Amino acid sequence: MAETPQTPEETVISLITRHQLALYSYILSLLPDRSLADDVLQETNLVIWRKAGEYDAGRPFMAWACRIAHFQVLAARRDAARDRCVFQPELVELLATEDEPDLESTDAMNHALRDCLEELPEEKRDLILNRYHSGSSVAGMAQEKNLTPGALSVQLHRIRQMLESCVNGKLNRGTP
Repeated sequence: MAETPQTPEETVISLITRHQLALYSYILSLLPDRSLADDVLQETNLVIWRKAGEYDAGRPFMAWACRIAHFQVLAARRDAARDRCVFQPELVELLATEDEPDLESTDAMNHALRDCLEELPEEKRDLILNRYHSGSSVAGMAQEKNLTPGALSVQLHRIRQMLESCVNGKLNRGTP
């Protein structure tokens, strides 16, 4: 068993690591540009680490981290204000307040999806990961497997249905 983190920095680094995907999802919900969201996530991580001593372990980490991320989003938007496709600050505020409660369910859903992917037979897992994680095209994958794109699409559809059923089952049971 790992030692319990003792310094505020160790505690916060552990929490950042555990909640990285949820934090990224939150930032991405406020910024339509993935590249900018990646940059904001890195800046947010740095600010969180620098402010580790200010974190109150008795309070929810994600709420604190999202507030920091929110300010980093606003700073990034201010810096990118010369771009024509910029949300008004009021809209960013509205999106920030609307998305906060969903972070825990998103985190649980991501954990359930990871578990369900691990439970898939290797061939099906490789197929779905190749399509969605690697971004391969159905046509290219079908050609590699000597299948028609339609046949491969049916296989992918069935795997997605299996994953959906598995994730829903895990979430309904409360076991990610």
